[in-house]
Amino acid sequence: MAKTKKNIRAKAKGAVGVAKQKAQDVQAQLNKSERQERLLHKTLTPKKTTTKKEKSALKHKKLLQRFADSRKERKNVQSSKKKPAVGDLKPLRDALPSLSDLYKLVKSKSKDAAEQTALTEPEVPLSVKQKIKKKRADIVNRAKSFEKLVKDKHFKENPRGVIGSLVRNKYRTMEEDNE
Repeated sequence: MAKTKKNIRAKAKGAVGVAKQKAQDVQAQLNKSERQERLLHKTLTPKKTTTKKEKSALKHKKLLQRFADSRKERKNVQSSKKKPAVGDLKPLRDALPSLSDLYKLVKSKSKDAAEQTALTEPEVPLSVKQKIKKKRADIVNRAKSFEKLVKDKHFKENPRGVIGSLVRNKYRTMEEDNE
């Protein structure tokens, strides 16, 4: 009984080997026919003989074409940048002050500036040491104000709200100084 099992196994292995060999042969035939078709195709097409001069002329034409394409692309990019904003501009127009208000504002500022220059003495330019002292004092004041802000309990609770209020107050004082 043991011999019959061995014989069956050997026959099965042999059959598997034969099937693999046939599959490989079929695959080789297919590859061979594809190779022959490619070779035939290559041999049937006439080869182009180009001189060195013609090749360099072709390269030159391609280079000029690339330059022209890049120039066109650059112009397209620039023209797309110049296009106006699309959408409703009415809210923006409403938010801007009218021309008459701007004209009045400019006139009043020019009068104020002329009056102030007449009233004040011309400023003497600061020396280098004085500029350094002024910058140093400014930096120290800023650092102190930041330290004070960070230690503030309201800032720890709501930092955005505190910063927003500080900015609003700063702009109010700047407007008051301008008036």
